[in-house]
Amino acid sequence: MFKFRALIVVTLAGCFISVLQAQHIPVHMSSESFDIDDARVGASRSMAQFGVFLGRRAIYLPSGLLKVKGNQFHDGTVEVDVASKPRGLFIGIAFRIESEANMEVIYLRPLASDTVEAVQYTPRLNGDAIWQLLNSSHEKASAHIPAGRWIHMKIVVRGRTCKLFLNASNVPTLTVTNLRRGDSEGGIGLWSLGGGGYFSSLSYEPFPGRRPLPDPPPFQRPGLLSNWELSPAFDAGDVDPSMYPASIGQWQKVHAEEPGFVLINRYRTSPAMFPMPPREKMRIGRVKGAKVVFARTNVFSAEGQEKILKIGYSDDIVVYLNRKLIFSGKNALSYRSNDSLGVFGLNDHTNVRLNPGNNELLVAVTEYNGGWAFECVLSSIRGLPNKIRGSIAGQVY
Repeated sequence: MFKFRALIVVTLAGCFISVLQAQHIPVHMSSESFDIDDARVGASRSMAQFGVFLGRRAIYLPSGLLKVKGNQFHDGTVEVDVASKPRGLFIGIAFRIESEANMEVIYLRPLASDTVEAVQYTPRLNGDAIWQLLNSSHEKASAHIPAGRWIHMKIVVRGRTCKLFLNASNVPTLTVTNLRRGDSEGGIGLWSLGGGGYFSSLSYEPFPGRRPLPDPPPFQRPGLLSNWELSPAFDAGDVDPSMYPASIGQWQKVHAEEPGFVLINRYRTSPAMFPMPPREKMRIGRVKGAKVVFARTNVFSAEGQEKILKIGYSDDIVVYLNRKLIFSGKNALSYRSNDSLGVFGLNDHTNVRLNPGNNELLVAVTEYNGGWAFECVLSSIRGLPNKIRGSIAGQVY
């Protein structure tokens, strides 16, 4: 009887192990494994080359997305070997793919090997990658990316976090703590840009299902203006941001998120202009094809007081206080200099005078590509008493 029970235990254990092993799903590196819409992205089929590289069955993808057929991915692991193409710019893994306009991407930059730009996380939200906005150690990392050699990439995705492991290391090269598409799900795929490179030995393993995570609360910190109303997006050629808007019929409540910006890409479709318009056109403004939104908030001050308004934005901004223009700035890719990346930061400021009672702060934010966001923080002028008192919205001063 003991032997029979032991046999049952061993048999069940073996079945359990087999089930676990069955969840690790290899993807054959052939065109039949990938979801290709011939009517829309037929060029992707001809661009992706299926063959052999460095002794392995591989795919060369110079640019674009190859989505694995019949896959729905929430939590789990994705593994693939990649090898860079000479002068290739970006190569990596796309996951939780809703569409080419909305997906998460972690990629290597071979030409930035051994710098903090070598590994990057950048989601696509409503039509554009928001790389200008994400610049912390949770979105970028250093790594050595040798040319002409296979590099093993493994990502582990759980909830809003993702860890990237390279080669045989048990220490993550990059830990993303805030996946911008939230606790979402979607497909997995191969992604590259600018010459890309080679992919081999793709596989994935879904984790068991679980309940969705609740949405995070609005992000707040002292001085941050968190709660806003957002207008529809307008073509920048049809609207003059240097003029206070006469009438806007619709406003949507939005809020700041970590690290403090209002991420307009979350709410509006990006123009994703490429190539960028010439600097002369951006200097004049009102570039046809670019998009502009207005956002407004109310700041209550018990008594009139002077403050410093710190401002972050991408790409251009105009700021009004009580309908008076108080600041304008431009920070687009290649605008301030030929090598300017237009990365986001609280890099500008202006002095403001709050009236007693309610004060309307309104911004007009123009976008070309690379990330659409703004951030406004009020702080005390040195030598003046700090009269920030706090409120439900964090916007009573």
